[in-house]
Amino acid sequence: MSLPQAALVLHALTLIGAMALLVPGLTESLGGPTGYLLSLCIYWLGFCLPVWLFHVKGRRDPHLYSERLHWRQLWIPILLLVQVCAVGLGVLMGHSQILTTQGAMLAAMIALINGPLEEIAWRGGFMTRFAAKPRLGFGLSWLLFTAWHAPLLLSQDIVFQGGWMALVGGAAVLGLLWSWIAWRTRSIFWVAIAHVLTNMLTFWVLFNANGFVSPHH
Repeated sequence: MSLPQAALVLHALTLIGAMALLVPGLTESLGGPTGYLLSLCIYWLGFCLPVWLFHVKGRRDPHLYSERLHWRQLWIPILLLVQVCAVGLGVLMGHSQILTTQGAMLAAMIALINGPLEEIAWRGGFMTRFAAKPRLGFGLSWLLFTAWHAPLLLSQDIVFQGGWMALVGGAAVLGLLWSWIAWRTRSIFWVAIAHVLTNMLTFWVLFNANGFVSPHH
């Protein structure tokens, strides 16, 4: 493993360790919603953006942000649409009575930031640094992406619908799918769209169920 590759992996491991301390501390001291959102901001600023700056910018494959697909790959957007619909059905079923417009707006705003940044960091960063070792890069990016969700379970006053299985297990399954497509196409374009849409749906339920917004709008 080269020095830049090791630095990227160490950065990810440091993130996971730091968030295991920050998430419970911030959500306990500031309250669940505020602490959770601040934890996401620290994650974006402390991991996602630096990975883009030091590991992706100026080094990326020219196809990394490309929407172009070979005609034999036109099944990919369809598969991702099915995935988004399946997640939507799973998370929204039984929660329609608590969903509000304010919750949807906040979920959309956070998802539009989180989805692209996560794809640039976890897929783009590892695809760029491990271009010569795709199997190693694939495995590490998937495992570490899954692992970073574990500290979120330590949030105080935040209830994740479905518990740890939905959060970490869902991240593992979706991360595997998105990684497979990204490495196959050499692009994060389509998986970033799916990631944003998926986050919109999951955050919508999470935010309304945990009092991030008023329950009456």
